[in-house]
Amino acid sequence: MIVCCGEALMDLVPTTDGDGALSFRPVLGGSFFNIALGLGRLGSESVYLWELSDDTFGRMFKAALDDAGVGLDLIAASRRATPVSVVDFSGAEPRYQIADPDDVMRTFAPPDLDRWPKNMKMFLTGSAVLALEPVGSRVEALIAELPDDVLLALDYNVRPPAVGDLGAYRARLERLNRRAAVVKASEADLQFLYGEADAEAHLDRFGEAGVSLAVITLGARGAVARTPAAQRTAAAPAVEVIDVVGAGDGFTAGLIDALAERNGLSRSYLDQLAGNRLDAALAEAQEVAASVCRSVGARMPWRSEVARSREIVNEPVRIS
Repeated sequence: MIVCCGEALMDLVPTTDGDGALSFRPVLGGSFFNIALGLGRLGSESVYLWELSDDTFGRMFKAALDDAGVGLDLIAASRRATPVSVVDFSGAEPRYQIADPDDVMRTFAPPDLDRWPKNMKMFLTGSAVLALEPVGSRVEALIAELPDDVLLALDYNVRPPAVGDLGAYRARLERLNRRAAVVKASEADLQFLYGEADAEAHLDRFGEAGVSLAVITLGARGAVARTPAAQRTAAAPAVEVIDVVGAGDGFTAGLIDALAERNGLSRSYLDQLAGNRLDAALAEAQEVAASVCRSVGARMPWRSEVARSREIVNEPVRIS
């Protein structure tokens, strides 16, 4: 069982009609909502940990999770308004202008661990949750209470508007690296945090912290991954990109699903991960991310849409 903790936001994605008039299409979003939904649609057991409103948008989030088989037991029901994010595609990376009138993203309080599933194998978090206060401190304290055999997975997915104190945020991520088994970051994340994005240097940093599987995504150039046993660079699949919103979330969902499907949610497995097994995990992650890029908004694919990834372990994978 994988517990995903992080925000749910309704993304308002810009679109134009035939006359050039601008409108905004509501699309379910939020990094760890996307990851939980993606894991459910791919067939992995996941539980979503966050607060969802009983407003129209909140009911849409719950319905999507339920349809994908994602556990809802850790969702805190509330009457607070669902946060909304206006997506801006004018730069090299999508930008998000967030409206959260009831301060859900800052003040969410996770439930006590005694309510959590007893068969939890992994706790997955990151993004704005770790940058905002007091929620960031609450989640970090919760992580400190996790049983030793529960893996921590971090998806940095940095949201610069949420970062008030860069030094404190960077220090928190570095503390959590020392507990994490899996860390995924993008070049843009690392550039923002450290002013440079040299993949080898950052892989060294993750390895020194004790991370078992570190992955850095390189956009159109693919991704590079390192474990104690191997390092691999996977090319990105050719895809006609509609938009890239949620592609990183899809990558993470595909990566974790590939590990879970092969009983790989343990330190011993990750520390020995190499060769075709590592190639296969990266291939599924890339395939899911590519599927997301083919749609408007962060649409997580179903297993049937990425069916070949479960057989790919014995096939040649495009690796440079």
